[in-house]
Amino acid sequence: MRHLSRLLSILLTLSGISLHADGAEAPAKIVFISGKPSHGPGAHEHRAGNLLLAKRLKEADLNLELIVLPEDGYPKDPAVLKDAATIVVFCTGHQKHLLNPKLEEFDALMKKGTGVVMIHWATEAEIGMPGKKFLEWMGGFCDLNWSVNPHWKPAFNSFPDHPISRGLTPFGLDDEWYYHMRFVPEMKGVTPILSALPGPETLKRPDGERSGNPDVRKAVANGEKQHVAWAYDRPDGKGRGFGFTGAHNHKSWQDDNFRRIVLNAILWTAHVEVPENGVASKTPTTEEIKQNLDDKSNREKPKPKAIITKPESINFAQLREKKIRRVDSKISLELLTKTLASTDNVDTQLALLKGILTGLEGRRNVGTPKNWGLTKEHLSKSGNAEVATQLQRLGQIFGDREATQRAIALVRDTQAPTDSRRDALKSLITQKAPELKAILPALLDDSGIQIDAIRAYSAIEDPKAANLLISRFSKMNPGARIATIETLATRETYATSFLAALKSNKIPKAEIPAYVARNLTNLLGNKFTDFYGDIKALSEDKAKLITKYQKLLTPERLSKADPHRGRLIFQTSCSVCHKLYETGGVIGPDLTGSNRADLNYILLNMIDPSADIPDAYKLVTITSKSGEILTGTLSAEDDQKVTLNLVGQNQIVLKSDIASRDVSPYSMMPEGLLPTLQDEQVLDLVKYLQTTKEVELPK
Repeated sequence: MRHLSRLLSILLTLSGISLHADGAEAPAKIVFISGKPSHGPGAHEHRAGNLLLAKRLKEADLNLELIVLPEDGYPKDPAVLKDAATIVVFCTGHQKHLLNPKLEEFDALMKKGTGVVMIHWATEAEIGMPGKKFLEWMGGFCDLNWSVNPHWKPAFNSFPDHPISRGLTPFGLDDEWYYHMRFVPEMKGVTPILSALPGPETLKRPDGERSGNPDVRKAVANGEKQHVAWAYDRPDGKGRGFGFTGAHNHKSWQDDNFRRIVLNAILWTAHVEVPENGVASKTPTTEEIKQNLDDKSNREKPKPKAIITKPESINFAQLREKKIRRVDSKISLELLTKTLASTDNVDTQLALLKGILTGLEGRRNVGTPKNWGLTKEHLSKSGNAEVATQLQRLGQIFGDREATQRAIALVRDTQAPTDSRRDALKSLITQKAPELKAILPALLDDSGIQIDAIRAYSAIEDPKAANLLISRFSKMNPGARIATIETLATRETYATSFLAALKSNKIPKAEIPAYVARNLTNLLGNKFTDFYGDIKALSEDKAKLITKYQKLLTPERLSKADPHRGRLIFQTSCSVCHKLYETGGVIGPDLTGSNRADLNYILLNMIDPSADIPDAYKLVTITSKSGEILTGTLSAEDDQKVTLNLVGQNQIVLKSDIASRDVSPYSMMPEGLLPTLQDEQVLDLVKYLQTTKEVELPK
């Protein structure tokens, strides 16, 4: 009775007129669902945030029926969601998301056209069915090992022509804005509402589930604006969704723009006309912000993870804390898989699976442990999506045909998350699955996985590959073009077709970087150099070039150069290999601490990069027994494999697959870079290289 009384009280306080004259428009029903308390006071205030939003909508007098559920979590009586115009969800995300056990039930509401608004952590879904449904409901979601959660102050300076943008003015607010969301293919139906370019300080943390990853670092380095709030028109033409990643700090609701966006979005997802100037609402006072906060003195604390001490040869505590980067070869797979079959602790299962996979990375034809069937059956009952993913990857290494077929099905599933498809394709390439030849051609036209499919042909030789790639080249984006050029320079058969395409101008000669030209020279010899020219000629007359640019780069001219434009040139021409101010590649040296103030130092290293190469950055060329040629810098090596830093990716090569390995006296950096730039571009680039702190990209 107490709960019913509380619900009645909230309804009486927040509802619009529930009884209306015949013919009057019925109020749009909006239901707010709040998650259990998490974090400390003033953060993730799910109930207080929902109550504040509902109160402001009530005050706006917009003919709404507003219901803030009295219970934490999904309603015990789901009838309250019936006929809702939209549902606002503010809760803990990922494994503890309150919608996880109710996906089918909630999906039925979405299919009827009910709108949804998800706030902050509620936007984070697990890979698998939750992520798939979030994409269907609101067009995007926060995805582990893809999205990141830094605290930062983005500058929102422009907004789209969309009802949710009504009344907004440029603003910035410090909050935990998640970014690099996982969106539907080509963002079809998605309208970014709040977008900004994050600074490098947002990626200071090492890579981790929510702290960073190569994809997000590349996106930021490329100057790609990140969307932290978005609207979604579902393909059915009825339902609408809105994702909003801010609101870690409860006090953020005091910002008028911040609050107006979410109020507008609630109306829009409910198919209620948004006022011309947005929802007008008074700024909450500090006293009002302190109202309705959760009592977090007894909130559920993270449960300590059990430390398993037997068998004593495995340190599970270290595994869970990720202190062990690979499983020691002395620990038998039989012992590890037997232990996996005996534990129901998901954390322990994941730690062991990841440890085994790291230890077996790049390997294939690994004998199946005798107890694998029992282990596989036990883990398949886990119910955890990440356990299922890691189990499939391990099954492929053990030659499990069922796991391989699931990976093939995942790669082909265009509705599955792109990251999952890429991982599945990578595992198929590592295992050299014979089915790849049949499925790769279709993937060449799949934008989400196109580059991975192109690179796959360097590992999986196919006599049709060169013509397939060359025929598509003119329609490819720049990233796919360079991947194609690099792939065509990995095998002699491909290189022969590549040379013919160059001669017929199907691929412009100007698009071949110096390091690719060296590969082609190694593969084709005079056949290539007779057409292209001797690449060593690039090293002639260096002294004249240095003198030329010394005369150009005078202090007076540099003082007028634009470092912001220079940063853009650096991202295009240099960042794929070099890191500067925490962003960029690792093939070449990190330039952050280099002697960049010295103009002669810059010119010497750009015009004659092969003059003095540190061992760590010497060009290594590996020829495999199957004829594949890989060129990069050595990243790591152990008794079984070497890891090369290639442009755009890392490549693991088993030593048993290596026919030869050569260390080149030439740098991977092309010597002809400066002459390809206009004088103004050279001035801007050098101006940027001589900065002492990061500058913004040009607007």
